[in-house]
Parts: sequence; C-alpha cells; structure tokens
Amino acid sequence: MLIHASALLFASITVASKPAAILDTLLDVGSYHLHLVVYRGTKPVTIVLESGGGATLDGWSGVDTALARRTGATVVAYDRAGFGRSETGPADLTPQEQVRQLDDALVRLGTPPARIVVGHSYGGVMAVLQAHLDPVKVRGLVLVDPMNARFVAATGDFVYSTVPRIEHPATRRDSALVRMVAGFDALIHDPVASDSGLHVPMVVLTAGELWWGKPGIDRAWRAAHEAMVREAPDRRLVIVEGSKHQIPERRPDAIVSAVVSLMSRHAP
Repeated sequence: MLIHASALLFASITVASKPAAILDTLLDVGSYHLHLVVYRGTKPVTIVLESGGGATLDGWSGVDTALARRTGATVVAYDRAGFGRSETGPADLTPQEQVRQLDDALVRLGTPPARIVVGHSYGGVMAVLQAHLDPVKVRGLVLVDPMNARFVAATGDFVYSTVPRIEHPATRRDSALVRMVAGFDALIHDPVASDSGLHVPMVVLTAGELWWGKPGIDRAWRAAHEAMVREAPDRRLVIVEGSKHQIPERRPDAIVSAVVSLMSRHAP
C-alpha cells in the first residue's frame, strides 16, 4: 500500500495536554552505563526510538514528547553505546548484544513488554534486528527512511564509501563510530538484520524529496523501500512530502501518525 503524507493531512492530528512522567537515567547494563529517557504512559505499550548511526536521542526531540502525549504509551529514547551520555562499552560490542542489553534495561525499568520500535536510518536496521531477536514483544515497526540490506545489495560498495574513516579515535563518539563502521558489513549481511521473512506489521516512511544527490542512488533508495513493503501484506509505504532524510526533524507528525495507526490495529 502506498500513501502520500502531506503536511496538510497531518495538521489535523490532535494531542493530549497532560505530559507523561519523565525518567532520565544511566543504567548499568554489565560492561557500561546506558543512557535512557523514559516517558511513562498509561497504555500497555512501549514505543522504542532507535536513532540513526552516530546520532543521539536528542534527534528525537519533539517526536518523543508528541508520541507520549498522542498515544498515552510509554516512550523510550536512548543513546547507543558510545554516543550521547552512554559509555562506550567493549570494543567488540556487537549490535546483537546491544539489542539484548536494551531489552534487559527495558525489563528492569518496568516498561510494558509489548513494543513498537521506531528506527531512523541506521536505526531502521537496529529496529529490524529487535523484531527478529524478540518477535513476541515487538508488535510493530515504523522504519523512517531506513538503511536496509536491499539498498546495500543494489548499490555495491557505495554505502561503504560514505562512512567516516577515523584512523585515530580521539573521543568516545569516535571509538563508537569506528566500531559501528567495522561491524556494519557483518550486520547488514546477517539474516536477522533483513526485513525478508520478518512477520511483523510495518510502516516504511520514505523521504518525499531526493537527498543522496545521485540519480541512480536515489532511485535505488526508493526502490528498496518499495520492495520492503511488497514483502508482506501487512506493510505499507508512506511517502513523506516536504522532507529529505531528516524526517524526525522536518515531519515528526508523519512518524506520530504511523505509530498511532499501528497501535490502533496491532497493539494491546
């Protein structure tokens, strides 16, 4: 299913006036401390926000509070290891281990087990990984202009030419970027990072404005998102008009609408 999301359409979304209770915490997950911000809700659902590669939870500013107010669910934004206020953790820390540590943190914080995971860019791969590793808890995915295995396969070495090359890491963020880049190839070729064969309701938001600056790459980006939704009947594609890649900043309303639609159909 293909939908165009215009600003006019989503201007009618209303939000509740009561703010959620907020917990800002550093939690020991074994080998480092993980920074999480939790907006406690009343609905039996947790919305988990997965940031893009190298980004922090600040990238969800405005989206997190809008989701909490609009849905009544518990909303969790966090900094992956080495980014924002989270400690770096071991040099060999894998995305799979990070997903398991996040799950443990969410359980310890007493968040509702039923989850909708929202992932932007690289965070889309992490969201898919969560769904594969914990299919009972993850009830839906909202993938926001997501990086994905189909695009990498279609464009050869292109993605690898765009990643940062840091020979001498000087900061926690540098070290985390080096680890992320080093592990990307193994992650993107791991079946648990692919949407193929994944049985979970999904909304894919794709940028309405071209942003790669290379016609062939832009076509491959959109084609990959279109292929993702053709994989299973319970998926739909939303073209987010008026935005390039930074949909959380430019069109947070489109993300809120996608989450609301999943909650109305699939969440408890």
